[in-house]
Formats: sequence, C-alpha cells, structure tokens
Amino acid sequence: MELTFQNFQVEYQDYSQIENHFTEQKFDNIENVQVTAHLTRVTDEFKNLDVKMRLAFGISEIRLNNEFVSDKEGDLKLCHLLYYKLADLWFAYETYIKLFQIVTGTGKLKIVWLDGAIHNSYAISPTISTALTLVNEGFTATYNSVAKRNELIEYLEYCEQQAVNSQRQRLTGIIAKVRQAPFTLTHSETLTIIYAIRNNFVHNGETTVVPNIFGYRNKSKLLNILYPYLSLVLLNATNITCRRV
Repeated sequence: MELTFQNFQVEYQDYSQIENHFTEQKFDNIENVQVTAHLTRVTDEFKNLDVKMRLAFGISEIRLNNEFVSDKEGDLKLCHLLYYKLADLWFAYETYIKLFQIVTGTGKLKIVWLDGAIHNSYAISPTISTALTLVNEGFTATYNSVAKRNELIEYLEYCEQQAVNSQRQRLTGIIAKVRQAPFTLTHSETLTIIYAIRNNFVHNGETTVVPNIFGYRNKSKLLNILYPYLSLVLLNATNITCRRV
C-alpha cells in the first residue's frame, strides 16, 4: 500500500539511512562526551519511533479466526485495516514529536505546528505540501455533493461531541468550513480530523460499524485519504529533523 503513495519511496529510502548517519556522527565525535551523550539520546528515541513506524507500515492484512468472527471483505476489510494502521502510525507520530524536542531542545504542538511560521521549512517541503494538496483533492473528489458533505458533517459532529478543549474548537471550525463548499483544509485541520478518528478508535469504542451514522464504506474512503497524508508527513518531517543532527 505505502509504496504506491506519491514521494513515499524516496522519503523512505532517505529515512533508511538515518541510523547510519547517527552512527557516523558518534564516531566523528567520539571524544566529545557531551555530543556523544546527546547523540545517544537521539538514537534511542529514534529507535522507539522506528519500531512504531515500521509496524504501522508493515501491517498489510488482519487475519481473523472464523470461530469468533467472520472474515471481512472489500471496503469493510480495508476500513478495519486502516483503523489499526492509522492508530499505530499516530503512536509513531507522537514519538516523533518527542524526538524533535530532543534534537532541537524545543517542543512543538502535535496538531497545529505545521501551520506555524516557525516551522515553515517543514510546511514548504515538497513532500509535505504535496501531501496536503492530495488530501484536498481527495476531499473534493469524495465529498462532491451536498448529501456526501452532510454525511461527513454528521460524522465530524460526532467527533466534536467526543472531543474536548482546543480539539473540539478546531472541529467546530472544520464543520463550519465544510458547510461552505468548496473548502480547503489546512495541515492543522487535517491533523485534527486524524487525531479525532484515532481517539475515537483507541479511546471511544469506534469500530467499522459503530457508530453507524457514517458507515464503513464512508469511513474507508476517509481513512484512505488521511492515512497517506500522515505517512508522508511523518516520514518527511523525521528526515528533515534528523538532518539537523
């Protein structure tokens, strides 16, 4: 699946060289205790990220024991798979936020950072900017009628009810934007929706068929738009950050 995403293979190839880069940096600074200690912290956190990211990318099929539940097919099967992949990738993404803090000595908010001027070098990266363009093209093509947008709004309103504080406020703004078609999402808005779906699945009991207001076919289409975006943002952001080491 991931190998078909635009820019994925190039980014993943660069990503695969990061651990070697850290090893070379340690060798070059072997007599500098302070630098070596910093590189060890960075390497350890990168390994945490690497395990989680590879797990998300590596899950290609969920096999079920038919003694307990029947096999899923088509959109239902894809929806089931993408829930798990998105949740695992979000765990990796949260580890990336920690890695960034260790590398730079400064933190960043996990939802709104890409739209902040201080991180413009990430936002203007061709891979990340293209990922957002593809998200908006996907939303435009998928929610191309009043009826389809209303279904999306109903699901976002469900997400809004489950959310709190700034997450709820952002979802309120997204709902208002979707009502005024055509609409274009920002990075923060895209990450807000991803975070809402992840929280619904991990914390609020959402499944492919619960709640039934949106339906697994609609959920599958939505996840199929959002998962490539998070994959590319995480890969490219990790590559950019680790080049700073």
